[in-house]
Amino acid sequence: MADEMNLRQGADNLILIDSHVHIHPCFKVDQFLDLAWDNFHKYSNEYSPKSKFSGVLILTETKDRNYFSYLAQQQARKHHGLPRLTNWHIQPTQESFSLTASNQQGKQLHLIAGQQVVTAEHLEVLSLIADRRVPNGLTLEATIQSIQAVGGLVVLPWGVGKWLGKRGQLIANLLKTEYPSPLFLGDNSGRPQFWSRPDYFQRAETKGWRILPGSDPLPLVSEVSRPGSFGLFIPGSIDLSKPGKQLKSMLLDPKVEGYAYGVLEKPWQFIHNQVALRLTRKQVPVSMDGTDIEQAIPNKVGFPEIADIETSSEDYATRFAGKVGAWLLQVQQAATLQMIAPYPHAKVLDVGGGHGQLTGALIEGGYQVTVLGSAEVCKQRIQHYLDLKQCSFKVGNVLDLPYENNAFDIVISYRFLAHVTNWKKFLQELARVASKVVIVDYPTVRSVNAIAPYLFKLKKGIEGNTRPFKCYQEKEIIDFYQSLGWQKDKRYAQFLWPMVLHRKLKMPKLSSKLETLSRFSGLTHLLGSPVITKFRKL
Repeated sequence: MADEMNLRQGADNLILIDSHVHIHPCFKVDQFLDLAWDNFHKYSNEYSPKSKFSGVLILTETKDRNYFSYLAQQQARKHHGLPRLTNWHIQPTQESFSLTASNQQGKQLHLIAGQQVVTAEHLEVLSLIADRRVPNGLTLEATIQSIQAVGGLVVLPWGVGKWLGKRGQLIANLLKTEYPSPLFLGDNSGRPQFWSRPDYFQRAETKGWRILPGSDPLPLVSEVSRPGSFGLFIPGSIDLSKPGKQLKSMLLDPKVEGYAYGVLEKPWQFIHNQVALRLTRKQVPVSMDGTDIEQAIPNKVGFPEIADIETSSEDYATRFAGKVGAWLLQVQQAATLQMIAPYPHAKVLDVGGGHGQLTGALIEGGYQVTVLGSAEVCKQRIQHYLDLKQCSFKVGNVLDLPYENNAFDIVISYRFLAHVTNWKKFLQELARVASKVVIVDYPTVRSVNAIAPYLFKLKKGIEGNTRPFKCYQEKEIIDFYQSLGWQKDKRYAQFLWPMVLHRKLKMPKLSSKLETLSRFSGLTHLLGSPVITKFRKL
């Protein structure tokens, strides 16, 4: 703090660095540069009013974005009569990964190339000060090695919920590993003020790794004013010919002091942005790696509905890991076993049941269990039951089940209806192959799930591997089954409070008490979700 006060009193030159910058399609690039310069100017005056400053924007571009190349081609675009910047002029430097932007008012900015990569473990990693790209989808270790091989600085940026669970353990393991060149952790202005500084930052600093702050603007029109508002300032002047090389050297030198600047996001703005992201989801790409998880799943078998490929994965299973996950599944299991108790030793088909959430309990209950999955990969989590010949597995199309009419006494399907497009055909097929009972679960609009679409980005940030889902009016499902000659027999609303809240609390005893009180009050019956409903053939 004393060093920072001395800097306030006497630095002649400052370098202000925003190390995590996106240029989104909804941004006007001229405006983006204007506002970034204004932010750098504001914080330079705040910390050292008499200093001259150099503002640096390090672009962290996703695989489907290359604004650095777009900016580098401004002169060529001018000669060919193509659209280009109107207020700013772009000049190359003596290195391939930096540019200088200037305008007629004498304002100047430095733009440095970089990339945002998503690993096989769904961790985001930044490659800074490098114009050679590395592929997405490599393991974390391979990603680090690839970035260092192309000369980039490796930064693991903080994000809401992105360092929890298995991904958090990966960060912890990295902090125990020695690397020839130091790694960096990244903070960003999107961290709300109520969110305490991650413990990993202190561990990294103890290890000698630097924390690099950056603005990390979201793909919202209003976020164009964020770049330059959160970052690191270093006493010194910029090398105009090779600014990237100079910055890389400074950031790697532990003797070079750097100081964070900017403010964290206010709680109301944080919530507003999460809601706004969902509302603009169809107009603006919001996925940080440029893909949607469901689109990224290869549909090799060609079936139209393959939601269970994701729900049968090890990654999805982490949502139900630990004591809280076990409690959530126990609630589901108890309700299911009670519903099928009148049918001992029945033949049961679990459609999309590769997640294995019911397999063990059904086998122990004496039921003859068959699991249907959309691909061979869906059987991985139940393989030990298959090896013991305690159940069977078959690949098939859920909209055209490979069984005769009435082939099973009971058909169950959990974690599927919420992600089905042709839900009527899906339910019709379940009913066709069932002779006695169909049991499905689904989220309802008469619950907190009604606002889930608006909080999806927040939920995904916390859970990491959640997906968009459809909420149902229960009446539409009940009416449809009645039209097929089936009637509702039993209904069980599982939770009043959102499951994501219970996962965040990590206190199953407290969660159980909250849900018990809600159930006794009647609120769970009215507003609980997801709902398990048993239908019986007339």
